[in-house]
Amino acid sequence: MRETVNVALPGRAYDVLIGPGLLAQAGALIAPLLTRPRVTVISDETVAGLHLDSLRAGLATQGITMEALVLPPGEGTKSWENLTRCIDWLLTQKVERGDVVVAFGGGVIGDLVGFAAAILRRGVRFVQIPTSLLAQVDSSVGGKTGINVSQGKNLVGAFHQPSLVLADTAVLGTLQARDFLAGYGEVVKYGLLGDAAFFDWLEVNAPAMAAGDMALRVEACLLYTSPSPRDLSTS
Repeated sequence: MRETVNVALPGRAYDVLIGPGLLAQAGALIAPLLTRPRVTVISDETVAGLHLDSLRAGLATQGITMEALVLPPGEGTKSWENLTRCIDWLLTQKVERGDVVVAFGGGVIGDLVGFAAAILRRGVRFVQIPTSLLAQVDSSVGGKTGINVSQGKNLVGAFHQPSLVLADTAVLGTLQARDFLAGYGEVVKYGLLGDAAFFDWLEVNAPAMAAGDMALRVEACLLYTSPSPRDLSTS
């Protein structure tokens, strides 16, 4: 039940893989990007507690080792302090230009870690493994990274495209209902803004999708994530 969306940016193309069980396949999917069998992973306490061991096991199937930095959850983590913490840790881990950094979490982790990857050694590759519906359909695609500052949200950042996005829809089963619906609101907004057929599809399929129908969740992510000029005009 895996689907692939190719984001065909000239010189910066990458695939978004959508479906259940991608954590278990992470080793095979990430291995082609690596120059050595090792990755550094940055996550938050909530996601790490639920899924970090599964990611570690998935990487280990291909002999890939990982080191992990776990940050506090919440919007407050997108800060100068935690950006510095990420950079210091990645340098301590001796991350080089040929290595891959993994952002494993929701939109906060994706934005923060993507920005750290953008500025570390003038840019290292990173893989997005989004774990919230909102991150899977929105913030993990398009290369927008950044942090919040006292003057406002996302005012410091960079465009830095991931090398790969693994949207494992199975992890959505561990979301609180409120968090799932928050992401679903973004999906509905896309239909309201200009895709009547997609909005009609959502009206029919929303109850089953919210109840956990995996095939419908994959299809919703696929329909939303498929690149369009709207997605890529500023990326």
